[in-house]
Amino acid sequence: MAHVEYETQGWFSRIGDSIKGIFGGIAIFLLAVPLIFWNECRAVDRAEDLAFGKGSVVQADAAKVDAGNEGKLVHVVGDVKVEGKPTDKAFKITVDGLALERTVEMYQWKEKVKKEKEKKTGGKEVTKKTYTYEKVWSATELKSGEYKEKDKINPGPLPYKSETAYASGATLGAYKLTDSTMSGLGTSKPYEVDKKVLAALSAGDQKIAQINNGEIYIGKSPSKPAVGDVRIKFQVRVPGKATVVAGQYGSELKAFTHKKLNDPLVLTSNGSKTPDELFESAESANNMMTWILRLVSYIMMFAGLAAVFRPLSVIADVIPFIGSIVGTATSLVAFLLATPMWLFCVAAAWIVARPLIGILLMVGALMLIGGLIAAAMAFKKKAAA
Repeated sequence: MAHVEYETQGWFSRIGDSIKGIFGGIAIFLLAVPLIFWNECRAVDRAEDLAFGKGSVVQADAAKVDAGNEGKLVHVVGDVKVEGKPTDKAFKITVDGLALERTVEMYQWKEKVKKEKEKKTGGKEVTKKTYTYEKVWSATELKSGEYKEKDKINPGPLPYKSETAYASGATLGAYKLTDSTMSGLGTSKPYEVDKKVLAALSAGDQKIAQINNGEIYIGKSPSKPAVGDVRIKFQVRVPGKATVVAGQYGSELKAFTHKKLNDPLVLTSNGSKTPDELFESAESANNMMTWILRLVSYIMMFAGLAAVFRPLSVIADVIPFIGSIVGTATSLVAFLLATPMWLFCVAAAWIVARPLIGILLMVGALMLIGGLIAAAMAFKKKAAA
């Protein structure tokens, strides 16, 4: 059964909180500005690096190291082979692969809170908080000390850690792979353990531990888990055919550096990929990251301005429906201000990175700001008449 609480906040208290929120809103708004500049410059730098790399990459044979490619950006396709096997020292498991991943999860209570707010005449606001609980498998400790229902108790920290053991090295044909070129390669597959690994558990855990579907299960019944039960599963990252675009330095493939690059360049993928496919994938990833961060920065600007205007709607909440109208109006104003301001900051960032495009964006931003000012003046003039 859900636990329900009601919290009432008075009008003056809400006004005080909203006024305090102005400072937080200003801070959020100001933090969005450097984020915009960093993101736009990062996007341009990455795009320039990928364009330079795409025009510079040369094909290399994985079977032998060509001294003529020394210091060049090379595209190599071949089979990855491991040097040194990854070992989970705690459970004494050694496998053939690039990495051995151990994941530990505990069955725990999880608290969820649903909030419903209702405005009352006089400016009060009543918040209904509904607390519900469910049992979940979690790889992190869910602290139950502050749960509303005190009988929902979790055992505490997980008894074992999730860890990853890596191979000491790997090769791609005749080339040695460094950490930057090994990252992300290989396919993860479940690794089934046997009863011998149970010896690594504590004496108390050994008494109730068992092997279930290739995993270690610490508890009485895997089909009916109880709070505090633990499961430990292993996965091995198996090497296979891979594609690497990186710098050739001796017999090593590692991040490519050049005076025309903003950052070291390395691209990797499982399977056989052409240079165009690899670079197109990197370009798509760069575009996606750019737009995600643009959205984040815009939301920060909008939320910051909305917080600045919030006291107006709280004051108007003396009569709830008027407060709702004022709240909608202030949100609209925040939107109308945030949009040209955000575009203005993006344009300023592009003037630094790409002047021509930046100037065009700046003109668009100024036209939008001018249009808003003209509309506001026309509205004011009409209202005065």
